[in-house]
Amino acid sequence: AQALKLDLDTVSQYIPVTLGTAQLTEPWVDSDAALQGSKDGGADTFLQSHPETRVALAFTINNPVQNRFIPQGEYWLFRYQADVDTMTCMVDASSGSPFVCIAGNNPTILTNPPTTARIGVAYVYTVNAFGNPLPEYRLTTAPAGMTIDSRSGRINWTPPAGSEGGHDVTLEASNRSGTAVQSYTIAVSGAATEPHITSTPITETVAGQQYMYRLTASGSPPPSYSLEEHPTGMLIDGGRGNVLWAPTRMQAGPHAVRIRATNPAGSDEQSFTLEVFTVPVIAAIPNQTIPPEREFTFTPSTNAHPDPTFTLNAGPTGLTIDSNTGEIRWTPTVQQIGTHVVLFEAANRAGRGQQSFDIEVDATASVGAPPKSASDFRIVSVWPQPAVSELHLSLHVPYSMRLLHLAVYDALGRLQLAQDVQSSGSRSQQLTVSVETLRNGVYTVLMTTETGTVGTQFIIAR
Repeated sequence: AQALKLDLDTVSQYIPVTLGTAQLTEPWVDSDAALQGSKDGGADTFLQSHPETRVALAFTINNPVQNRFIPQGEYWLFRYQADVDTMTCMVDASSGSPFVCIAGNNPTILTNPPTTARIGVAYVYTVNAFGNPLPEYRLTTAPAGMTIDSRSGRINWTPPAGSEGGHDVTLEASNRSGTAVQSYTIAVSGAATEPHITSTPITETVAGQQYMYRLTASGSPPPSYSLEEHPTGMLIDGGRGNVLWAPTRMQAGPHAVRIRATNPAGSDEQSFTLEVFTVPVIAAIPNQTIPPEREFTFTPSTNAHPDPTFTLNAGPTGLTIDSNTGEIRWTPTVQQIGTHVVLFEAANRAGRGQQSFDIEVDATASVGAPPKSASDFRIVSVWPQPAVSELHLSLHVPYSMRLLHLAVYDALGRLQLAQDVQSSGSRSQQLTVSVETLRNGVYTVLMTTETGTVGTQFIIAR
């Protein structure tokens, strides 16, 4: 006998045929390792004991996914047949490692049955047995209503109401060479009850801290849990219902969460909004140098959710801070010339952050002129804040303007940079200014045309 290959999608079968008067003892196979592995797994002893042996059948199985019978992979199955006996071997195709070798024609049951069931829920068990010829199946002991398919070995049963307790099952796999028997007991529990989520969700957390919500639900059997809607990174323990998450500052704000509890009787859902708060972080503020008898204003840059309130902890007489915006205002007197420390904090329900800086009152320089209003000429934006080496300005310029003058003053009003800029004739213009020569601090940039002057402040921090 020899095996010939037929190409199929997932199973390639090798069907034995007779070739004239030639008697072959081995099949034609793709894998020499698999053929040798079948001999090493028990077939070699069988061949020595039965010199009349031939290969009755050989085929490959390409198992694409893991299942309860064989692991994922490609296998060869060889059936060696003598006059009175057989040997069946399953071998890994690539390595030649025997998966199982079974001798004899008598059926051998390879599967283990599930031993629990529940009223109203289908109980299914597919018996799998080797034997030559293939065995047929029957139930010799079984509860009322249980059936078995004699060819496939599939057992079906739905326990009726009132059948709680143990039920004995005995099944047989038989062919003309013998019978294999498997006996076991099924423990039947009461009917399933629909789950109902009973816990109250935790709806607030803080970025950078571990969030955990221990979900609980009624129902029998105990339900499994799944996240139907959730923010990135959130996980749930499907068996215990523990919801875990470590939100980042980038995830500040509201997040929709929807959780489902499921068992054979049904499911229940719980939806809520989880708010992520962030502890206030105040950007570093460079030390300031300002003249006396001129109002100084500065609004710190703060990252926080929800918006914080501001409190002044320490500062010179007359300095105030707006509790909502954080804007710091002060008009120092001549008597306050010198260095002053300012300490303030921003707080919300997530926590609080502090920041401090020095203000030096210096009367050695005059103050530059403040910006004048201009109806159709303005600085739209200045970035980055704080700047390091370059400052970018976005301008709105009337079509009639052709020449712009730029000037940069420090906090004392001293001119630091000046340059003329030729207008491009477009209403929206972008201007880049090198600020590498400027020291850390707050500066005023003024843009002057024939119609007026506009200005804004920016910060240098390195």
